[in-house]
Amino acid sequence: MNRWERKRKQKKRKKALCYTRHSAEDRQENSCEIQRDAIFNWAEQNDVEIIAVYEDPGVSGVTANREGFQALMKHVQQSNKGKEKDLDYVVCLDVSRWGRFQNIDQSAVYKHQCAQYGVKVKFVVHGDLSAGEKNEFQDVQVILEEKMAGRYSAELSRKVLEGAKKVSMQGYRAGGPAPFGTLRLELNNQSVPVGIMESKQYKCNPNNRVKLAPDDKGNAGVVKNIFDLFVQQHHTEKQIAAILNEQNIPAPMGGKWRKEGIRRILQDEQYVGSVVYYKTRSKLGEKKIIRNPREKWIRTPGSYEPVVDPVLFDEAQEIFRQRNKRMSREEILEKIRPVYIEYGMLSYALLSELPGMPSKHEIVRAFGSLPEAFHSLYPDTIEKTQNKVQKMIEKEANDVLEFEDFLIINQLFTIKIVPVLPFPRGYGFEWHFRIDKRSDVDITLGVPLRDCQGSEILGYFPRLGILTGNSLDCIADSSTFKIRLYGQPDLRFILDPIHWTNSYSKETKYE
Repeated sequence: MNRWERKRKQKKRKKALCYTRHSAEDRQENSCEIQRDAIFNWAEQNDVEIIAVYEDPGVSGVTANREGFQALMKHVQQSNKGKEKDLDYVVCLDVSRWGRFQNIDQSAVYKHQCAQYGVKVKFVVHGDLSAGEKNEFQDVQVILEEKMAGRYSAELSRKVLEGAKKVSMQGYRAGGPAPFGTLRLELNNQSVPVGIMESKQYKCNPNNRVKLAPDDKGNAGVVKNIFDLFVQQHHTEKQIAAILNEQNIPAPMGGKWRKEGIRRILQDEQYVGSVVYYKTRSKLGEKKIIRNPREKWIRTPGSYEPVVDPVLFDEAQEIFRQRNKRMSREEILEKIRPVYIEYGMLSYALLSELPGMPSKHEIVRAFGSLPEAFHSLYPDTIEKTQNKVQKMIEKEANDVLEFEDFLIINQLFTIKIVPVLPFPRGYGFEWHFRIDKRSDVDITLGVPLRDCQGSEILGYFPRLGILTGNSLDCIADSSTFKIRLYGQPDLRFILDPIHWTNSYSKETKYE
């Protein structure tokens, strides 16, 4: 053995990491075991030592969020920190095993990260190390293969989606767990039942089909009871949830029932035998779920035996349609008036418990708040109090002009009179009034009343819009500090500026 041969023997072997991956759609020849054998054969031929193996069996390559891949990158980032190089390569069978990234730049980013730590990514199918290093067009070849790998996943995803759509239009279930109260029934290619499928169980034959069937021995009766309570007995979703919880009936995912879960069942077309598919979609490689508009949903009515009578289901949907119908101010007042007369109070929680009541959103849209809607129940009291206070001011001022909904006093300042009714809250009352923030209104004069008939004015609360942050002010009978700070027992606080401006108004006339 000459000295050159001894030097070659003494030369340190290159070290590498082995990475394998295959997804459920890949053929058998792409299994991790077969890839691993090919990589070890390549390593032996190129005098490379495999020091660790990382695998992702049954995992899609469209993203880098793979346990084995992330562990591989972590190993790379911790390598080559000493004086001696302890890692030279990451070896994969081919580009598609590295990943089927939809953006080839993403693949390049991870290869670049490896290069920053002195590690090269090698692919077995590109030949041995000497051949790869001499091939100046290899980078172009890798880019093309990365693009083709990404296109393969995108095309496969499109074909799977189109197949699922076709299956749904034929009245079969494309996938996913059975809705609460139903079972998955497997059928062979002659549509003969094979058997009931358990949770998370796969079909016996990939060519078989799945249909839903009522779980008459299980929760189908619970679903029917929900519809009966809602349509026939006029219970709200919240009340139905409370009834089921009292009966110790577990919710579909376990735990307690909630009104949102009841509402989903009441609006689910699958309970009348309709296959409903493509309600949502997501981009390949992304976790974000996008809801499709209802017109894009795939519906196939009459596909299997319904759990709920279709007539009862339609009546439930009509209730929801009436709820969603926008009420006018007059309709809202007609709804809440009898509630106040019967209960002596109003609250969003109380209205949500009663059928046919306007929602909080509707009340705020129409009136601004529930107390303001309450004030609209007594327009005569409001008008009577406004006239009473206005006459008191007119008696003292030389010049009072009515403009829109406020008064111009002696051409110098403006006042808006806002009578405030006692709004019942718990064991006491609150007085809510909205401070006018318009630049034309100088003073918002809150006038709290003892009762809804306006039998007595309790005092006055003048507020300057430019000095007030919140537009809606609330004074409770327990708000001692606020009453002392803003409250006035009579109108003397405003008579002084009126008297002072009276002399000015005598010298000025309106043009």
